[in-house]
Amino acid sequence: MIPSRLAPSGPTRLCDTVVCVCKSGGEYGVPHVAALQQQLARHAPGARLICLTDLPDMPAGVERRALQHDLPGWFSKLEIFDLPERCFLYIDLDVFITRSPLTDAPPGLWLLRGFKGRDFNSSVMLVNGNYRNILERFLADTQANLHAYSGRTGWGDQDFIRDSGQIRGALQDLHPNLAASWKVDLRYRMDWIEPAPAVLVFHGKPKPEQLRIENPKPGRVRVRSWLYRPLAWVKAFG
Repeated sequence: MIPSRLAPSGPTRLCDTVVCVCKSGGEYGVPHVAALQQQLARHAPGARLICLTDLPDMPAGVERRALQHDLPGWFSKLEIFDLPERCFLYIDLDVFITRSPLTDAPPGLWLLRGFKGRDFNSSVMLVNGNYRNILERFLADTQANLHAYSGRTGWGDQDFIRDSGQIRGALQDLHPNLAASWKVDLRYRMDWIEPAPAVLVFHGKPKPEQLRIENPKPGRVRVRSWLYRPLAWVKAFG
């Protein structure tokens, strides 16, 4: 149920397309795309996965789309707004899918409310509409925007998207328990999480491959790590 203040201004639709970005030279690569594909195949077998990338090859079944503008790092995510698809769920590669993330979307651009006090977080975005002007505004003065959003006054693609004034609302209000930060929202929790968010976000460190994650059935998950267990105790009792 969508809160009345977020009631859709038009018909909702099921977004069954998932988009990710894999830019070379960073900490993510084809194995991360393959992991996302495998998790979607298990929990949302009807999902279509598109990867925007400058790498030559992607796993079979992943639709490869070429990055066009050679933007550095996370700013490459802005190219999702140039896709011809107009309804999709964007997901970062530092996530773990516990159940189907496919969901209805009213018209609009929806981002996660920030995990650490920032206005919004772009780890997961629900897009239903044409937002190409966000990318166009960035490309209109790329160097100035890179400078402005790589420092204390603005940080990354998410703050640039925020400043476009086109975000309709927070995903947590639209679809509670669609996505959550394991470190911030779940406080390094290592016992069973049920019902688990559809998308567990592992921003920063650790990454999912550094942990032991059990997901015996959709929506039930446990994260284990001897290295990070002390932090779980501190968060639980601190």
